[in-house]
Amino acid sequence: MPAIMRYLTLLLIACIGSVSSTYAETPQEYTVKAGYLVNLPLFSDWSPGLFTNCSAFSICIIGETPLYDSLDSIHGRKIKNRAVSIRRVREVSELTCCQVLFIAASERFRLQKLLPEAHRRGIMTISDMRDFTRAGGMVALTPVNNRIGFDLNLAAARSASISFSSQLLKLANDVVK
Repeated sequence: MPAIMRYLTLLLIACIGSVSSTYAETPQEYTVKAGYLVNLPLFSDWSPGLFTNCSAFSICIIGETPLYDSLDSIHGRKIKNRAVSIRRVREVSELTCCQVLFIAASERFRLQKLLPEAHRRGIMTISDMRDFTRAGGMVALTPVNNRIGFDLNLAAARSASISFSSQLLKLANDVVK
């Protein structure tokens, strides 16, 4: 009987350990994605004078995603010599002064409305939804070999008067021209 108890205890510990590691990976994934939202603009250029009326560098998020919580720690950091502001938006009309727009997968049904408007305003569009760059988005955060990589869409960037550095282009998994 003690051998059976020992076996069941070890089995229970193994199960608890695997459940804990599964939950631990999810916040880490969004921390990495938050890092991309902060670092990608450092290797990108916008048309001069585009956001002169905006005091902050605004990273906007639309849709349901745990990413918003992962961005709390970057308030006050600077991108392009401007303090970072994190904003949650719900409608296209709220995109004023957004330089980066993260589009959650929950907004897939609104891509045909969001992307043209964001690009018209010179906003970098980023998402972790499947085939985002093929759908017209600029940057897709994609899982590759248990890591988060990214794909780029140059035509979408050009339509928003955004250019990516050559270093960024070299690091991309896929570049849609």
